[in-house]
Amino acid sequence: MAAPCLTALTASTVPGLWARRESLFAETSLDLGGLEAIDSAGVAFLVHWTKAIKARDPDATLTLEHVPGQAMRLINTFRLNRFFELVA
Repeated sequence: MAAPCLTALTASTVPGLWARRESLFAETSLDLGGLEAIDSAGVAFLVHWTKAIKARDPDATLTLEHVPGQAMRLINTFRLNRFFELVA
């Protein structure tokens, strides 16, 4: 199955994504190549996603593909690299 692709992970989009979390969190990879906006709420959503994956399988993690600069800066600023597998 192809990784979901999201265009925005922001305080205004996370509530709608949260409502779909059960289906989203079933996925173990996420394509961020089309991401146009992300903020701290979006990063928190990604951390929750990883924690949901780890609750099912402690050795698994969320793979983030095609991570844009803005998302990478937030991940690095908050020192969250350990939560994700980052793929170019």
